[in-house]
Amino acid sequence: MSSARARACANIALVKYWGKRDTALNLPAVGSLSATLAGLRTETRVAFDRSLGADQVLLDGEARSAEVARVVAFLDRVRQLAGLETRARVESRNDFPTGAGLASSASGFAALALAATRAAGLALTDAELSA
Repeated sequence: MSSARARACANIALVKYWGKRDTALNLPAVGSLSATLAGLRTETRVAFDRSLGADQVLLDGEARSAEVARVVAFLDRVRQLAGLETRARVESRNDFPTGAGLASSASGFAALALAATRAAGLALTDAELSA
C-alpha cells in the first residue's frame, strides 16, 4: 500500500468566472479573482491498496454518490499517468462547512490531486498538477 496526505485552503470568489473553455478539464473561459482563506482547510489522504476491489471515497466521513463519480474519474487519470491498476481509499475532511460557498470542491480537488499523485509515485510540476 502506498499513501499520501495533502492539505489545501478554501477560497472565496470575489469575481467569479462564467463559462468553460474545456469542460473535461474544468477550465474556465475567462479568469476569476478569489481570496485564499488560510484558516480553512481540506485534508485528504489517498491510499492505493491492492486488497481493494473498488475505489472507496469518504467525504467528511460519508460516501456521497454525487462526488464519488468525479473522484473516481480523477483517480482513473492518475492511475493512467502512473501505469497503475490498484484501487484507492480516499478520505477527505473539511474543517469548515461543506457547501457554504467557500469552494470546498476546489480545495478538495487540490488536496486530492497532490495526495493521489504522490501516493501513485508521480512527481509532477505545479503546472502538470494543475492540469
